[in-house]
Amino acid sequence: MAFDAAVIAARITAGADLVGSGFPRELSQIAPLTLPISITMFPNLTTDDVAQALAKASVKAGRPIRNRRLRGCLVAHHGRGIIFLDEDDPALQRFALAHELSHFVGHYLARRELAIARMGLGIVEVLDGLRPSTPQERLAGILSGCPLGAFADLMEREGGIPLSAEAEIMEYEADEAAFLALAPIGIVIAETTERFGRIDRSTVTQALTEVFGLSDSDANRHAPRIVNAAARNKPSFISQLRKAASDIKDERHR
Repeated sequence: MAFDAAVIAARITAGADLVGSGFPRELSQIAPLTLPISITMFPNLTTDDVAQALAKASVKAGRPIRNRRLRGCLVAHHGRGIIFLDEDDPALQRFALAHELSHFVGHYLARRELAIARMGLGIVEVLDGLRPSTPQERLAGILSGCPLGAFADLMEREGGIPLSAEAEIMEYEADEAAFLALAPIGIVIAETTERFGRIDRSTVTQALTEVFGLSDSDANRHAPRIVNAAARNKPSFISQLRKAASDIKDERHR
């Protein structure tokens, strides 16, 4: 199924009105109100911390991977999710949470819900890895566009880079939804225009850090989207000339 970043962003922020809709958005307060998700913090979070926490909770971990530092990590199991976050800078933590929530909703929960809706509750055992799918179920899954099987482990990295094209695409998609959840493009444009009177890379980046709570690095990544969107939506030069001519005409008839 297609990943719609705007739809995913709307779903992970659905509880915003319940806690106040201002910015920066505190998804740690918003998301648990509407999603089956829990959030836990670790100082200097590593993959070993995640594995040990899962062992204590009697949750089966994925295949062993090399120990490394993490900003965030999602574990999804039986329709629920646990997000592990590093206790680092609040701005970095804010984006890491939005990113992992986007994985949970867009890459796990939405696909699970689609499979159940199209194939019935009997498919839950397959989705949870309790039994393999039958040939008939695999065929039905292909025909109905439903991915079957347990949620894949895509945590392994080489120098911070995902090891597969699938993982790289999923990381990009989660980033897109996270940015839209924390700093919706239209709202950023309006806020930047009101504060600075213009839209450019510098003013947008400043608004993203000061108003929307992004880190400098995340703001620099998101700013080009805002600037490009603002440029696409500017009236054309001809439209501006026509408006100016109309304004002059109106003024003469007053």
